[in-house]
Amino acid sequence: MSRSDTDRDIVATLGQVPEFFKDLPDAQLEREWATFKEVQLGDSALSAREKHLIGYAVAAATHCPYCTYFHQSATKMMGTSDEQLEEARRFAGETLKWSTYLHGMQLDVAKFKRQTDEIGEHLRKKATRRAA
Repeated sequence: MSRSDTDRDIVATLGQVPEFFKDLPDAQLEREWATFKEVQLGDSALSAREKHLIGYAVAAATHCPYCTYFHQSATKMMGTSDEQLEEARRFAGETLKWSTYLHGMQLDVAKFKRQTDEIGEHLRKKATRRAA
């Protein structure tokens, strides 16, 4: 596909060619646009809304103003509430906090995984007993 064909597809999809696509070299544009369309805009095992909510939390955690704004805007267009955005921010913060803490402790990863699996089994058994 030529650059002009790719640009036409971007305009048909987004209404314009954003600057970040305009600046891509011709040799990369078609591949990057196809990936962007598939990953950012389409449903897969996750809905586009779920993907953008994850993207929002990751962008907020990594302090990227571009991606934070993009994913927040996209997920809000898809019906995400302010309460859900707030929860995503807190969850990202909690994940970073515990990741930093555990990594700093240099816990044995195999032991951590074993304990996590045991906890999961315990919770499954409790849920099964409650459902019965």
